[in-house]
Amino acid sequence: MKKFEYVKPSTLEEMADILQQYGDGAKILNGGTDLLVRMRDNLIKPEVVVDIKGISEMKKLELTEEGLLIGAAVTMNEVICSNVVLEKYRILAEAAHEVGSYQLRNRATIAGNVCNASPSGDTIAPLYVLSAKVKIYSKDGIRVAPIEDFIRGVRKIDLKPAEIVMGILLPKIEGKNGGSYYKHARRKDVDLATVGAAAFCNEGRWKIAYAAVAPTILRGHKAEAILNDLKEINGDTLVPAMDAAASEISPISDVRAGREYRLDMIRISLKRSVLAALLQYQ
Repeated sequence: MKKFEYVKPSTLEEMADILQQYGDGAKILNGGTDLLVRMRDNLIKPEVVVDIKGISEMKKLELTEEGLLIGAAVTMNEVICSNVVLEKYRILAEAAHEVGSYQLRNRATIAGNVCNASPSGDTIAPLYVLSAKVKIYSKDGIRVAPIEDFIRGVRKIDLKPAEIVMGILLPKIEGKNGGSYYKHARRKDVDLATVGAAAFCNEGRWKIAYAAVAPTILRGHKAEAILNDLKEINGDTLVPAMDAAASEISPISDVRAGREYRLDMIRISLKRSVLAALLQYQ
């Protein structure tokens, strides 16, 4: 591993100055679960590692007038244990619980999962159906980007030089709702998703998203339309939505699964996520 400088700013302004000074030579240390592995393998060689965990704004987990703010340094386990998340955004707590081991979740963050921009990221599909936005800071001010615009591909995000993600913003949820994320993987624990499906229903309107079946998370617009027209949802009436899910994805064959297998499993994943969401709908 190449030698690097380590800094831990205490304010957003100090952090922004460091990022402007070093440019592409600066890398953010948040949870570090991805960064340190890539540094160890010499995939990246930063001049300076900027630890953002000392910045108070990055550690906020609170319900505001805008909605639920999850600061960039808030860990997965903090999200899982949050009463606000469990009450209003349970699908996100479920998905966070699918990430790695307990020890890893003590370090890993929702914001880190988003910035890694992997199509198999467990928390990203739920963020899509929750209409999440990414809060971004720079010396020019704060901007907010819808998550589907922020994530552009594998490890490709809409982050300009000297910008940093402050946190994830989820809009307020009113009325009856329920959601669930179903992850299919080769092993039950500590494995990447082979296929994933997120289903969320708010006041009778469904949102669907698929994970690990394309270069980015995909919204299931065809399946949504079918679900929104159904008067009764059960295993039999879900068949057209399941077929629609298979028609909406563009999976590849890789070391975790073949294309045909993923096409089959997305149907099952959609069914299980929708039925589980119905159990929470209240």
